[in-house]
Amino acid sequence: MYPLISTWTIVSGKKDEAISVLKKLALKVEKEEENTWMYTVHVPDLEQKNLPTPPVNQVIFYEVYKDEAAFKSHVSGKIFTDFVNAYKDLFLCNEGKPYVTLLVMDRKAGFIREALK
Repeated sequence: MYPLISTWTIVSGKKDEAISVLKKLALKVEKEEENTWMYTVHVPDLEQKNLPTPPVNQVIFYEVYKDEAAFKSHVSGKIFTDFVNAYKDLFLCNEGKPYVTLLVMDRKAGFIREALK
């Protein structure tokens, strides 16, 4: 299991469009990448009390892959690279690619309920 959290930043004024294409990306990943076990896209709920206050245009990906090879296959694969090439203008970029923070995790305990799918 290879779990991670990744964050991107949506360009101001592009949030609705970015969320729309991210939903399509998630559906495509679910359908075509069997070694991507979990791929969820979130934005901060600014109606809730958050400490500290999160960036308004932040996008948080919670992802779980079968292994590191599956993750590398995802980020170098056609689905993801086509997405980045088509929609990078919707996100804060560095050297022509979305600026990404990445936290690879090592799960020590816990569970995922089947009902959460």
